[in-house]
Amino acid sequence: MTSQFFAAVFLFLCVPALLSRLLRVEKVFPLVFVQLLLGIAVNESGLLAWLKTREIDFLAGPLGFSLQGLGWLGVVILIALAGAESMSREARTWRFVPISVAGFSLTCLLGSLVGYQLVHHFAGVAGADTTAQRCALALGVTLSVTALPVLIAILRDTGMAATAVGKLAVNCAMLDDVWLWLGIALILSLGSRSPHALTIFPLFAAYIAAMFLLVRPLLLRWYRSRPAAADLHVVLEFVGLICFSAMLTDLIGLHALFGAFLGGVIFPKSLLQTWRAPLLLLSQTLLLPFYFILTGMRLQLDVSDPAFWLLTAIVTTAAMVGKFTSVAIAARCTGLSWRESGMLGCLMQCKGLMELIAINIFFDAGIIGPQIYSALAMMALISTLVTAPGLAWLGRGEGVAGTRPAAQP
Repeated sequence: MTSQFFAAVFLFLCVPALLSRLLRVEKVFPLVFVQLLLGIAVNESGLLAWLKTREIDFLAGPLGFSLQGLGWLGVVILIALAGAESMSREARTWRFVPISVAGFSLTCLLGSLVGYQLVHHFAGVAGADTTAQRCALALGVTLSVTALPVLIAILRDTGMAATAVGKLAVNCAMLDDVWLWLGIALILSLGSRSPHALTIFPLFAAYIAAMFLLVRPLLLRWYRSRPAAADLHVVLEFVGLICFSAMLTDLIGLHALFGAFLGGVIFPKSLLQTWRAPLLLLSQTLLLPFYFILTGMRLQLDVSDPAFWLLTAIVTTAAMVGKFTSVAIAARCTGLSWRESGMLGCLMQCKGLMELIAINIFFDAGIIGPQIYSALAMMALISTLVTAPGLAWLGRGEGVAGTRPAAQP
């Protein structure tokens, strides 16, 4: 298995990067989508099935579990860093709160209504272990997602990171992450026929109280007493905390990634200033490729099936129009110009990474079926690919980076 493992590491890490460079698609396709498309190509070409006949299984067995573990570790670190940023001191203005609430809640309502109709009119929408209402609510949550990591990359590439719209978009997306994980936790706790389901909410409340009232004060006191808080041990302690928190939420009956997110929220922010960039680079460069390529390998894209394209068109339209419209109107009501409001709405409808994570969670839990899973993955690709061109069109005449700079705190 050793040779197979290192061959897989080479395939997962090096091949997408080489393809991206050789084909010169960095400006059009982020590397994450090259990785996803590589996984789809391996599956659709029959190579995945052929390798399985040679006892090389990327999706199961010792090799598959090893690769999936690397990918999930990358996701855990990324989600924890997003949790840490969600309580950033940069989020001082009040404007992002009503925009985030309106954008997420209205899109979730629209998505749930659309999802309820899809469950009753299409096979393969509801999973094997769910109800129509639970599946519809899960679709509403997935359609409300904003991809924070991809959003940050787009802002950097378009020169909007230092603008008022760029700062506001990041703050809104960070708060959207909070609503996303609360929604996922709620949906996973609903509908279970296990007696353990009755204990989920009390255990969850005890977990939240312990993290904020006990663990966080102890961490602050511990780091204040240490002479060199910025040493390498901080990284080990951060990763240890988020993994332990992820284990606890998984045992409670919620998803492990919710625990990773909350672990990042309570970790002292000042200690991550030095290590945030290296941890993010480690996660995105060395660990997340495993997650995305394996996700691509799991997708079943029946491009010859009109129902697949119809589902894709429905969920893409609902997600993009719902998020863009609700965010733009809310932003306009808080005092932004129509141009800035439109640009913010365009940024917030970007799905990317967070969409793939959310649909994987619901698919693994049996809440959504394989056909809608593939349609939602395609929607994530489409919504992300149109973000940069949409910004260029909305910012024409001024230039995308020509919006007013953010006010200094």
